[in-house]
Amino acid sequence: MSAPEHGVPPARPAAPGAASGDTDAQAVRVTRDGPVLTVTIDRPARRNAMTYAAWDELGAALSEAAAGDARVVVVTGTAGAFCSGGDLDGGDRAPHPHAQLAAVARTCQTLVSLPQPTIAQVDGLAAGAGFGLALACDFVVASRRARFGTMFLARGLSPDFATSWLLPRLVGPRLATRLCLLPEIVDADRAHAWGLLEDVVEPDELPGRVEALAARLAAGPPIATRLTKQLLRDSFARGVEESLAAETMAQSINRLSADAQEGIAAFRERRPARFEGR
Repeated sequence: MSAPEHGVPPARPAAPGAASGDTDAQAVRVTRDGPVLTVTIDRPARRNAMTYAAWDELGAALSEAAAGDARVVVVTGTAGAFCSGGDLDGGDRAPHPHAQLAAVARTCQTLVSLPQPTIAQVDGLAAGAGFGLALACDFVVASRRARFGTMFLARGLSPDFATSWLLPRLVGPRLATRLCLLPEIVDADRAHAWGLLEDVVEPDELPGRVEALAARLAAGPPIATRLTKQLLRDSFARGVEESLAAETMAQSINRLSADAQEGIAAFRERRPARFEGR
């Protein structure tokens, strides 16, 4: 995990009662708007850098989302930043480094395994584990002032939050090696050109663009969406024979659903489908 990048002024000191090294302060807020659940990292005094307690709090929020009926989960940060990685300056410390990083790994596993589609709404810095947090979402929509970087090696650290697993799959091994071994902060347009982002918009357009994408995803069939995510996630560990068997099982489940009957009826009647998740 990384602190804010080299060359960028440090965040202002935390005001009394603000989230910083104070592990009792709430680091994550959860809001719901119809089928869309938004998880917001709220440590503005630290550019949303995460203590290990904050990672656990984020993981708990994601676990609740996985068990709930929200159709889409949005992950974002407050006050013009996404997440600047781990709080290396004022964070809490577990008894052993392995225990510290276990909190990060648990949260990452929960996010990657989330059955609902996920969107990272990135405005400002996403560095270190914060970069991995964005990459672990299914879609990344960023403002033009967003910046991205691994930055682990610049702190004498190696990647975490599955960055070493995600990057090669997203951009290929050569570019992933460059991004990790020659850490630098890149702007949103460059990250978009590399295929890391779904879209780049002006800062004032970011919430609306994410809302539109979330609405489109939420309108899809929940059962088929979750099964499709699972098929794609598991594909790297399967051969073609296993993938065909998994597809057959998933399609059999879909064909028995009311949503599939609705989708076929809507096609025949030339109207939009109305999926209810049953």
